Amino acid sequence: MRINDRDVKIDGKKDLRSVLIDAGFDPEAVALEKNRELVRRADIDTTYVTDDDVLEVFSFTGGG
Repeated sequence: MRINDRDVKIDGKKDLRSVLIDAGFDPEAVALEKNRELVRRADIDTTYVTDDDVLEVFSFTGGG
């Protein structure tokens, strides 16, 4: 699969929360798309990904 233009091997089907944590993201602090469709934070635990999927993960930072 691809996460933010980076190849990641997950070997089959895996829940999205685990994939995000393994990739170093805080699932509660990101917005994301799976195959160009927005995934609601409430659906992260029930959404699964495979090696064919593409994720775009966006994290927000404050500043001034």
